Amino acid sequence: MTSSRGASKPRSKTGQPSTLGQRIRAVRKAWGWTQTSLGEAIGSPQNTISDWEKDLTRPSGAAIQALSRLFRLTPEQLEQGRGFTLPEAPGQPSGAHMSKRDIQELRQMLPQLQQGEILQVDTQAEDAALVHLTQALAAIREARKQGRAVWLVIGEKADPKD
Repeated sequence: MTSSRGASKPRSKTGQPSTLGQRIRAVRKAWGWTQTSLGEAIGSPQNTISDWEKDLTRPSGAAIQALSRLFRLTPEQLEQGRGFTLPEAPGQPSGAHMSKRDIQELRQMLPQLQQGEILQVDTQAEDAALVHLTQALAAIREARKQGRAVWLVIGEKADPKD
């Protein structure tokens, strides 16, 4: 479905984005994401995201649901703009910056792993296990599909003198 006004449709007088495409773009830009990264997050190609933002096409029902979940907005807020506000980016709540002291403290709490070992922690199942890289990647993909948060901690290289 196409829009007769396309990308040239002006914003409302309140400065709020007035079209679905403008709302999608506003959230993406506020989060500092590219069209490609948004597409990867919801399983759509970059050119599709571009067409939505230009109001050349509309997202399908499944895509609206995926965008709504990701943006933590209702489909109505996203589509009609009623009650639309820019949500905080996922995984980046305000004040999430860690000091060097915080990082050192976290490092002391994390288990010591040998070079190449990966510790998979599943907070939903309250379980942890050493896994191979392929298992860790599969768990990350599955968590993303389910809309669950994924944390990645990269350890420092072991000192060969130890």
